[in-house]
Amino acid sequence: MSSLLYIYERAPLLLLFVTGYILYQVMASVRLPEYFSAKAVSFSRGRADYLLLSLIFVSAGMSMFIPNAVTVLAMIPVIRKLDAELESMTTPLTLSIIYGANIGGMGSLIGSPANILLIGAMDFFKVAGREQITFFNWFIWALPLVILFLLLSWFVVRFAIPKGEQAIPAKFLNRVERISIKQKRGLNIFGFFLGFWLISSVIREFLPAYAEFEPVVALIFTTVFLKLIFGKGQLMSWGSLLEGVPKRGLLLLLILGVFIVAVKLLNLDEYAAEGFKDLLTLMAVDGQRGYLLYLVTAAVVILLTEILSNTVVSTAFFAVVVHTAFSFGTNPMLLMILVSIASTCAFMTPIATPCNSLAFGEMKRVSLRSMLGLGMVLNICGAVLLSLWVWKVIPYIYR
Repeated sequence: MSSLLYIYERAPLLLLFVTGYILYQVMASVRLPEYFSAKAVSFSRGRADYLLLSLIFVSAGMSMFIPNAVTVLAMIPVIRKLDAELESMTTPLTLSIIYGANIGGMGSLIGSPANILLIGAMDFFKVAGREQITFFNWFIWALPLVILFLLLSWFVVRFAIPKGEQAIPAKFLNRVERISIKQKRGLNIFGFFLGFWLISSVIREFLPAYAEFEPVVALIFTTVFLKLIFGKGQLMSWGSLLEGVPKRGLLLLLILGVFIVAVKLLNLDEYAAEGFKDLLTLMAVDGQRGYLLYLVTAAVVILLTEILSNTVVSTAFFAVVVHTAFSFGTNPMLLMILVSIASTCAFMTPIATPCNSLAFGEMKRVSLRSMLGLGMVLNICGAVLLSLWVWKVIPYIYR
């Protein structure tokens, strides 16, 4: 009975992720990413730095709602066309979509696989306050953070622009095709999706009694949502849902689920937490241990993500920070959120995230030296920004 009750209570969140996946397939089928990418180029006004800014923000916006790796795949044809005309711009163009896609993933609750694992880990460890997290209030603290981070990444990537480069040829600035009927319908469905989950989250925020009925309302929305897509004049077929399903990714999630249970049963998380606590104690200065806990967590997660899978790092560290937080007498929820968002923000190496690997592998002549150097600067600045934000800003949202 308790299992059925848990499923009922978590139904809105489950349906959010399900409809989010379907939305991603709809956007891909009507070619909305390509339309957004062309728009980004048209906003550059002929300036290379504005072009990079446009690419960063468009990549981030798409990666909030579709997988980061898919965002990069959608953006690669765009930067390839630009790269063919703009000499010496391969590196800044490639780094722009890497930075945007990685940073954008933290912008919404469905933006990154790490966020899905975060919710599951919070439930597994029965973290106090986890029920406060909604689609809406995640946006409240995440969107300003993403915007700041994107502007920071733009400042950094501008150093990769060769001196004296580069005006954008006029032929690139007017390539936006007229939006098709299917694309308009896709945008309407996107607006319907975003509007419902935001409104539902706001109602739950200010009317706690709504939580009792939210699963039923979410189910009704899902039914209407599916009818709009697969009903009369369908945008895509049911079979399309299975196209591009990341089978290896699903297998990895299953393995990670087994891994986190094994870590818990063998008490490996407690041993790791003790070592992490000792590191913090050695580094601590009187009166600074509170912030130091967040800064070291962000720095260690980002560093490990550079050489290991970000999903593996986040999964392993959820268990570690739970015990570390308890040993320091604090609620682990904030540290777990920090682990989740920090694990998407590794920018130095080609193997750090799927975004890095795809873009670096697909685009030739990307300067590894520039990627390492600028990525290191962005990693350091990112660790400071993320840790400060989680330490000082998010507590105003999740009290």
